Amino acid sequence: NTVLLNISIETTPQEIWKVLADEKHFNACFETMKMNCNDWKIGGNITFETPAKNNIEHAIINYFNENERLSYGYKKEEQTNQIEVTFSLKPAGDFTYLTIEGKNFRDEYERSHSEIKWINMMQDIKKYVQKK
Repeated sequence: NTVLLNISIETTPQEIWKVLADEKHFNACFETMKMNCNDWKIGGNITFETPAKNNIEHAIINYFNENERLSYGYKKEEQTNQIEVTFSLKPAGDFTYLTIEGKNFRDEYERSHSEIKWINMMQDIKKYVQKK
């Protein structure tokens, strides 16, 4: 009941990290969703808002290692289970491998829905950092 996705992006880990852990770059990359974090460290609260759907979701940072790994427990609106999401960055020459791992899905629908969203997220990150 996990999702494990990888993509190679022609950029540095620092450029991808900006999208993952900097509101300005995240919000520019994902125009339909806005992110805010009260403190970028373990225990920090992240809020994801989708204004068009009048939807707000929350996450709490479990692991934070700048330019390498970000992990948080993500709770969808009106859900009791917390999805564990981990973003890992590994440089390789002119490329960086971005891995997204998700665990603890409520059911197969939630797992499949998250997988599709994260595939699209990876593509959006790739387009955003490579156009710079």
